[in-house]
Amino acid sequence: MKSWSIFAHSFGMVFRNLKQALQIGLVPVVIAFVGVLAALSYIGVSVSVLQDEQALGLLLANSWMVFLAIWVFIMVMMLWIVTSWHRFVLLEEYPQGWVPPFRFDRILSYIGHAIMLGLLMLLAMIPGAMIMIAIGGMSQILGVLTTSIWVGVILVGMYRLLPILPAAAIGKPLKLKEAWEATTGETWTIIGLLVIGFLFQLLLNIMAALFVLVPIIGPIVLYTVLLVMSLVNVSILTTLYGHYIEGRPI
Repeated sequence: MKSWSIFAHSFGMVFRNLKQALQIGLVPVVIAFVGVLAALSYIGVSVSVLQDEQALGLLLANSWMVFLAIWVFIMVMMLWIVTSWHRFVLLEEYPQGWVPPFRFDRILSYIGHAIMLGLLMLLAMIPGAMIMIAIGGMSQILGVLTTSIWVGVILVGMYRLLPILPAAAIGKPLKLKEAWEATTGETWTIIGLLVIGFLFQLLLNIMAALFVLVPIIGPIVLYTVLLVMSLVNVSILTTLYGHYIEGRPI
């Protein structure tokens, strides 16, 4: 099963290069964590407030600019890791020390391509919404079923276009048409990857939930799980690019 081979290769990619994964991910994660604590301290709240939905809702209403800044900051730190990992695997750009190069141009390119994919997905959802409204008037169950199928089709289509993101990270722009043509005939492989990826994240989320309330060790386990989850997902994109665009064996 090709989808399992891609996932297993991507999973192994992280653990075969665990030292490099830590060198690439540790400092950005620590900076993100400290930055969030500093921002929350600035508005006079503790981390525990994030677990209180009512208090969090009030904070978002009163300090939405701060939370927007926090979100942007976290995204930049995350993409620092993502672009560095893509470049390490595809260009063999090994990290030197514990602070990976901060390539702002590649991060901006990654953001731009991700926004483009997001807009394409949003546009593709419009026909689905119209179909749901039309069919939902006759049968709610049929409307939900039709919409679910349409969402699945869109997700598969998006996955076929995802190789443009690693391409942006390494500075080798890839056209949407090129990514689409390179993944022609791989629908069932992508469906399998989506299912495996969902089950994997569900398993990691359960593991994180079991440890999250444990003092000291809990947060460490949680952030480790999140880092591993992120790197495996990024490695899947890297593998898709390497296999379908560069013709590398799995």
